[in-house]
Amino acid sequence: MTRSAIGALMGVLSLSSVSMADEIKFGIGVAEGDYPEYNAVLRFKEYVEFKTNGDITVRLFPGNQLGGEREMLEQVQQGSLELTLPADGAMAGFYPPMQVWSVPYIFESAPIAWEVMNGPFGDAMREDILEQTGMRALAFSQNGFRSFTNNVRPIVNPDDMAGLKIRTMESPVYMEMVKSLGATAVPISGAEVVMALRQGVVDGQENPPAVVYSGGAGEVQKYYTLNEHTFGLHVVIANNDWFESLSPGHQQIIQDAAKLAAWTENLQKTEGDWLYSRQLEEELGMEIHVSTPEEKAAFRDVVQEPVLQFIRSNVGDELVDELLDEVETVKSRMYGSE
Repeated sequence: MTRSAIGALMGVLSLSSVSMADEIKFGIGVAEGDYPEYNAVLRFKEYVEFKTNGDITVRLFPGNQLGGEREMLEQVQQGSLELTLPADGAMAGFYPPMQVWSVPYIFESAPIAWEVMNGPFGDAMREDILEQTGMRALAFSQNGFRSFTNNVRPIVNPDDMAGLKIRTMESPVYMEMVKSLGATAVPISGAEVVMALRQGVVDGQENPPAVVYSGGAGEVQKYYTLNEHTFGLHVVIANNDWFESLSPGHQQIIQDAAKLAAWTENLQKTEGDWLYSRQLEEELGMEIHVSTPEEKAAFRDVVQEPVLQFIRSNVGDELVDELLDEVETVKSRMYGSE
């Protein structure tokens, strides 16, 4: 081979190596736009591509392009999708102990929940998710405090729930909570919620303000009560075989990017409680009621113990007690002993 031919071949190989950046796919349910979930995964993408000098590129698939949350989790588990961001309800279908986070009114504020998610309890659960499912939970993030919307009447006290048909995630915990309030729980996938509301299959649903606004439920619902019954989580979850195939340096970058994505969603979801509520009211005409502490206490008295017992029967006393103890430890550390 001549020197010029060798040079040409080396040039081709060099160009090939530049263009062969590893592309990873990240699927989420929320559509592209200025929404906390999309902003979170966008930060993930930007951080990874910057820190790896383009060796890894991230292709985002928003708006359920790859299916619903369950379908995307299956794809991650099977290896055809590297990353997704399921809610705790969908995750519970693959990892039942995830239900423990759904105890009604367990977190009095978002900062308490953040500390628990990032503390010993959260770390132990992420390790157990890997052991039990083969998927790697890179971070927990705030999906938000979930509250009820409906088209029938304002919900001010627990009695107002009687007879309503409420869409829930495909999670037995959420179904039990709605049932304990005297309503009928109808499990429907996230991708089908707006259609079910529009067609009257259900009267209402429960989600945080950001999700109600970005997902379109606010366009087909009249009443929204911010009773904040449960704190919903998202999980930045990855195919473990893919993750372990990365170099140690790239693994660290992916882990750091997941934490950045989680904090992005944490902050924007908290801010979104009032920003998106205002938009729902002013732009879409929803009637919004913010529950008082006394009204929340009335709901808590009705739903917490039945749901707590249901969760204990599904995940065991030990896990529930560990979470309850961790919450009290965090509250004491943050606010001091009463």
